[in-house]
Amino acid sequence: MDDKVDLDHMGSVMSLPPAPVVLVGLADNEGERNNIITVGMFNVFSVRPPILGIAVTTARHSYKLLEENDEFTINIPGKELLEKVIACGESSGSNTDKFELTGLTAVKGKRTKAPRIAECLINIEVLKTQSFEVGDHTWYLGEIKHTDIVEGYERNQALLYWDGEFWSAADRPLKALRPD
Repeated sequence: MDDKVDLDHMGSVMSLPPAPVVLVGLADNEGERNNIITVGMFNVFSVRPPILGIAVTTARHSYKLLEENDEFTINIPGKELLEKVIACGESSGSNTDKFELTGLTAVKGKRTKAPRIAECLINIEVLKTQSFEVGDHTWYLGEIKHTDIVEGYERNQALLYWDGEFWSAADRPLKALRPD
């Protein structure tokens, strides 16, 4: 393995493989106005209990909503929603109704007041458990309260993102470490 080269810190981060891009559904404090934010920084923090996390910069309108509310949804879009995902990431919810802009459908949560997005493959309702700052982002961690998934879902349908590139995972894994 001597044929490897040194890489700077940013290069190492940018070389990591793609991860799912998520659409986060939020409601204002009164639960009257919904918003969507496109998030590329998503992670699973725990399996038992099931804790997921998203990272948002303080400059985003959604940062304010996440600070004021304890509920949000994590929605996994398919590759057919690419242009809508980009539109949600490029416009601010402070002056734009992103559901109206994109034609996406807000669906009332089953366990939370945050909106689910009907067109997404997976809708995960989350109750925020903690938040903390790391560099230029605030991480919001929350416990899964409910999940809906389309029948026949396969992971290769999900839209992936890294370093300005959107991907789909069309290939099967080389090896699965869990039984079918």
